[in-house]
Amino acid sequence: MEFSEELKVKSQDVHNVSDKLFNSALSVALTDRSVYRMAVFRFYHVFLMIEDKIEDLRHDCNLLQTLYFPNLFRAHEFEEDVEYFYPEGMPGELTPMLEEYKLNIDRDVKDDPANLIGYLQTMQLAILSGGSILRPIIVKVLGLKENYPLGVKALDWPEGFSTANAKKLFKERLNSLELSQEQKDRIISIKMKVFELNNKLIREVTHSKESKQVAWKYLERILFVVCLVLAFIGYFYWRK
Repeated sequence: MEFSEELKVKSQDVHNVSDKLFNSALSVALTDRSVYRMAVFRFYHVFLMIEDKIEDLRHDCNLLQTLYFPNLFRAHEFEEDVEYFYPEGMPGELTPMLEEYKLNIDRDVKDDPANLIGYLQTMQLAILSGGSILRPIIVKVLGLKENYPLGVKALDWPEGFSTANAKKLFKERLNSLELSQEQKDRIISIKMKVFELNNKLIREVTHSKESKQVAWKYLERILFVVCLVLAFIGYFYWRK
């Protein structure tokens, strides 16, 4: 079994749980920009942490150099989205869960720089796979059409860019890496941990005071968003 497939199979259960939580959280986040922007702020920092690490480590780690795709970097676009949603200036401090995320990344790459592959593969392939699906939902529900692509730049790709080809190349490079079984096992374990860390970030948003206030205020809209999200997911599922 190729390593890309092994990663997918062995993390599938955790991935399924994460998908359910994400879909539930998305229905809350899309009720109001004040809630959605908190999620954008958090994932801006996650991508920034990962991208800064690969920039720092790739020159001394051939494994990371092989998976170095600057055209897949999203931190800059996320930053523009954050600035759009926070015209008064983005928050200056990391949230408790972002601090935990950073601690995990720092600790894992200190043990072995190749461990960053677990973070890189999970987050870059996630946005390649889901960005184009989520973008029209977010634009429609949050009313972002007038200033498009502001607010969803992180989910937008340049004209002519093929997400399918990008995923294919990433997987080919991943499968070409000379990794020991011990390294593979650690990367699989880290991938599952990344899902758990993302779930905690999502809970940090949905359990916030702002989120709870908005949820009660826009309960009817939440139900509408749930139906819309499920419709999109069902559409793309049956197309496969």
